[in-house]
Amino acid sequence: MDALTSESESSDINISSSVNATTAETVAVNLAGRASIAIPIFVRVAILFVVVICNLGGNGFTLITIRLTPRLWTKTNFILASMMVADIINGVLMLWYSPFIVVVYVFNNPCHYNVVITAVTPFMKLAGYVSIYHLVLVSIERYIAIVYPLHYETKFTDRTLKWAIFTAWATGILVSLSYALWLINADLRKCNLIPTHYHLVDVVVVYIPVCISMFICYGKILAISWRQRHRIETINVKPAAGTSIHTTAVTTGTGSQAQSKVNTQDPKNKPLSSTGPPAKPVMRNGAASSSAELSMQQRQKSRRREFKAVYLTAAIVGSFVILWIPHIMARVLGSAGYNPVIVSKLHMGAGTIGAFNFAFTWIIYAAVSKSYRRAYRQMLIRIGCCCCKTLTLQADN
Repeated sequence: MDALTSESESSDINISSSVNATTAETVAVNLAGRASIAIPIFVRVAILFVVVICNLGGNGFTLITIRLTPRLWTKTNFILASMMVADIINGVLMLWYSPFIVVVYVFNNPCHYNVVITAVTPFMKLAGYVSIYHLVLVSIERYIAIVYPLHYETKFTDRTLKWAIFTAWATGILVSLSYALWLINADLRKCNLIPTHYHLVDVVVVYIPVCISMFICYGKILAISWRQRHRIETINVKPAAGTSIHTTAVTTGTGSQAQSKVNTQDPKNKPLSSTGPPAKPVMRNGAASSSAELSMQQRQKSRRREFKAVYLTAAIVGSFVILWIPHIMARVLGSAGYNPVIVSKLHMGAGTIGAFNFAFTWIIYAAVSKSYRRAYRQMLIRIGCCCCKTLTLQADN
């Protein structure tokens, strides 16, 4: 009996010790997994806070500049102002969404918040979709202004502008709110109420249409700029050649007149009476050289304008395509059933990279413009001299 009791106690001790060892290993694995998840999330949240500060500061300052500078009240700038409002809304939403990510994904199980995550998703996508759809408006408006410059006011009226901005906001809101429809008759036992395949809406409805419109419109604009440069060079070369020929003829004629004048003098260097017309002043070859220099300067200016149009177009199209292509890859790979660990890490980094598009779009569309840079300087002078009552700002031509 004692032997049986001792054997049973020893067995209980061994079992309990093995259970405790297994529990300790499980806790250690859980802590290691939490740490591996927490570090990337904290890094992502820190980057998002910096991006949000740049978003609110840059877009807010640009909106104030547009509001207080009447010469910037154009149709293009109204579209940009509407897009910047959407970017600012996105930045404000990110201020509270970043702590939400930390609370849910680091300190809790996200599967317990499946309803909350599904309800929050439409609002987080709303401002982003609206801002991206404004890129279509900007490209179409620029296309009409350059391809049909004489009919711009009739094709793109104030009423058309208002309807276009309303369409961009309405489309972005409707597409984003479609994610909330998965709350209807949802199976709450699932961790993700929104199917992975439905996230392809970002690719099919948002990314691809915007890329197609930007490539078509800005490609046409570059083609027109290229043809216009060749026409300007042709026009500048022809007058320069004609001017040089005319100058040579006038110079030769004047030289012959001077020679005939010398021959009409007598040996005593007394000029004789002349019956012909008075001699014209000699025209130097400097006029031809100045005309050639002028045409060369015009060609250089034309090339600089073309180069500026090229890199501005590359910045507009390239920034959108490059910043959002990791997000698109994550959506496609997730829908194809690729490795979930790799997809989750790619999606985490892609979302952070895509946020740069909302924070720095104002630099590409606004700060590269000379009018905006001048308006920025005037705003900074006005802020720095807020106590100067008699401050007068430089007017435009």
